[in-house]
Amino acid sequence: MKRYTIVELYAGIARTWEAFRPWSKCKLGLLADINQLAIDNYTDNYPSAPYIRRNLHWLTPPEVEAKVGGKVDILLGCPPCQGFSDTGKRDADDPRNAHIDVFGKFVKGLMPLAVAMENVPLVASSKRFARFTRMLDRLGYNWTAEIVNAAQYGSCQTRQRLLLVAVHERVKADPKIPKPTHGAKGLYFSYQRRRIIPASKYETEFLGITPAAHRVGSQISVTKRISGRNSVPTIRKVLAGLPPLGTPDAEVMTHTAWPSSPLMRRRMGNVAEGGRWRGGEDHFSHSYGRLHRRGLARTITTYFANAGSGRFWHPTENRPLTIREAARIQGIEDDFWFHGPMSGISELVGNALDAAIANVARQAVQECLES
Repeated sequence: MKRYTIVELYAGIARTWEAFRPWSKCKLGLLADINQLAIDNYTDNYPSAPYIRRNLHWLTPPEVEAKVGGKVDILLGCPPCQGFSDTGKRDADDPRNAHIDVFGKFVKGLMPLAVAMENVPLVASSKRFARFTRMLDRLGYNWTAEIVNAAQYGSCQTRQRLLLVAVHERVKADPKIPKPTHGAKGLYFSYQRRRIIPASKYETEFLGITPAAHRVGSQISVTKRISGRNSVPTIRKVLAGLPPLGTPDAEVMTHTAWPSSPLMRRRMGNVAEGGRWRGGEDHFSHSYGRLHRRGLARTITTYFANAGSGRFWHPTENRPLTIREAARIQGIEDDFWFHGPMSGISELVGNALDAAIANVARQAVQECLES
């Protein structure tokens, strides 16, 4: 049986590859990243994983093939997105934006059968993305791209990401982004209305369509309808069953409380479930916000320990989310163990690809290569 060799660049804790792991027709060829903490955490969980620490500006396609021992069949990558992020400066000249071109260098040099790339929605309107897709056309790839919402595929967070899947013409298949599997036929909490609502009547609001996704809607498909048959899980369902804070089981799982300042605890202590601290309402949407058990999470970022950075405060307890709670929202399994400074681990979790979106990428590639 042909087994497809997979390489993931900018791998972090390899969440895209993890979605491919159950597929018996593929095997891991190589992971690559510059982040030593990410490498240490992943290889502690999977000691035999082929993982190298490299600055991808200087890594070359021939070196990748030498490490793999042959051709690369599937190339995965989530190039750094901070320069394009809607919560950042949106600086077109941010040097991190060049990683889109770096990833393109590996597509051209390796010529894999399939490519999957994820990034923030605003990348879709950039000149670098246009240049990248023109390169795919010249190289003979059939490609598709959409703004995918994790909640529509089984996540409890409305994380929206640009997902591109390309398959070379020698495969003779056109990639398609799978249709959403999850919807909302029941009642959910609305952070905008601050009450329970029938989600099916307020689709865009329920899905938390971001301004960035709206802005690129004229250039790339953005699903704004709730159509899946399964129910989108709530915060209550995803966080259920964790051991009490302070117990040995909780410590082992990195389910530990962040040392928030007394001032922050006073600010957030009187905020009702699903509400916001009034003093933070002049900040961007959802900052200083408390989650609701019957609602969804907004995008988990690397700063989820800071209430001022988003809606990251626990629904009922006076504290931000723990590492393990944020990991669960991202779809990271409980048996994936973390170690290192909490600030570093929070970056690993916040930068990870939601498991639901990773599964969409895997399904799109798998359907083409098995057709």
